[in-house]
Parts: sequence; C-alpha cells; structure tokens
Amino acid sequence: MENRIPKYGSLVIGEVSKISPFGAYCKLIEYNNLEVFLPLREISSGWIKNIHEFLHINQRVVCKIIYIDQAKGTIDVSLKKVTPSGSKEKINEYNLEKRSEAIVAQATKVSNLTDQKNEIKSIIISEFSNYTTFLSKLSEKDEVLKDSKLPIDLQNEILSIIRSSRKEKEHIVSYIMTIGALDSKTSIDEIKNTLEKVEKETGSKIYYISAPKYHISAEAKNYPEAEDKIKKAESIINSSLKNINFGMEKEKLKKDKEDIINTL
Repeated sequence: MENRIPKYGSLVIGEVSKISPFGAYCKLIEYNNLEVFLPLREISSGWIKNIHEFLHINQRVVCKIIYIDQAKGTIDVSLKKVTPSGSKEKINEYNLEKRSEAIVAQATKVSNLTDQKNEIKSIIISEFSNYTTFLSKLSEKDEVLKDSKLPIDLQNEILSIIRSSRKEKEHIVSYIMTIGALDSKTSIDEIKNTLEKVEKETGSKIYYISAPKYHISAEAKNYPEAEDKIKKAESIINSSLKNINFGMEKEKLKKDKEDIINTL
C-alpha cells in the first residue's frame, strides 16, 4: 500500500464505507485506506432515485480523482467519469500488482529475509516504481539484475518461482456481464448474493464496473477449462436471477499484460 496522495485525474480503487443521501465515502485500498468522497452527482449520468440501487457497503468501485483540497485534506472522486475500458484496465493492473507483491513476499520468506521486507519494498519502489515492473524486468532478462540493490538470493528465489510458473501456465478468459433488473422484484442484494455464489462455486473473480456492468474472469490450465467456468457462472446467474436483463461479452486482455499474467 502507498502512503502518498493520489494524483489529480488518476484512477483509484475504492471500497464503499458509508452511504448518505448526498453521496458515499470510500476508502482507497491502494493508499492506506485514505478516505475520499463520491458526490451523488458523480455516481451516474442519469437521475438517481435511490443511491442504494447503485452502491452498497464494502462494494469496490473504480473512481477518478476530480478534486483535491490540500489545505482541508479532502478528496472528491467520480464514478461516472470512468469509462468501462479504463475501469477494466485499472482492475487488471491492480490484480497484477497484488499478485507480483505476493510473489516477492513468498520469496522474501523462503530466503530468510523477512526482517528486511520493509527495506526490500523501499528498494523495489525506488528502482522500479512497483512490483509488476520489477518482476517483468526480472522475467524478461531471466537472470539477476546486477545493477539492483536487491539481495541476490531474493532475486534468484523469485526467478525460481517464475520459471516454475512457466511450466504450469494459467490461461485467463474475461467477460463483461450486463446485469440489469427488469422490475423491482430483483434487488441489489439478490444480485450481490448471486455473484458471491458464482465466485465461490466457480473460482472466478467478479468486479463491479458501473451500472449495470460487471467484469468476470476465470483461470485454468487451458482455455476450455477456463471457458467452462464462465459457462457455469452464466448458468448459475440465469437460474438464480429470473427477472433480469443479462448478457455476456468476451473481453481480450492487452497482449503485454496477458503475457505477464500468464508468466506469473
């Protein structure tokens, strides 16, 4: 996690912590749970009759920083100013960064360098800006980075993890789901509970983009198995939610990011 303040215009991932008639407060998970405000007018371009139809507590959303008051220490964000493609890209970047960070943490423990984890993090951020870039450079070169101040033992352990992962490459398929209630009988809670059931029973990952769109991805040892998980997810949604407008459209990850994800 970062301690600094996000830049104006940047995309961030927030977790809804409080909802009021005038908007919602979100904690930025990439910035030590820094609290920001999402005004009602910035949630949707359309008229909002009930804010709870768009947001719920603990929901994760991709927002854009639209206002920073350094003196008061307040930040406003917008949901409606985030495009679906921008939201997907941000989610992919975040997932890849967390996966890269986990690999470094694993290698740090195996190398008996746990007492140096804060120093290791500082070096990675200083030299490479983030974990993803560090692992990408290490993977591309396929040997230790001699110009880096990072311990050689740590680099060798990470290389071992990367090489092992290449032997059992995971394949990822992603779709954009449209889930819109056709009448008042289908509540937000019903949709939320159904999506949680999908994640639990299929092992897929689902993120909210913006009403009524959701992002779903599945991993497997091969593409047919990954697609089967998506088909199972589709079946669960269709059988659990009757009065909805439901559709799925396949998403193609950008090639460079797809290669990194598959390698790691």
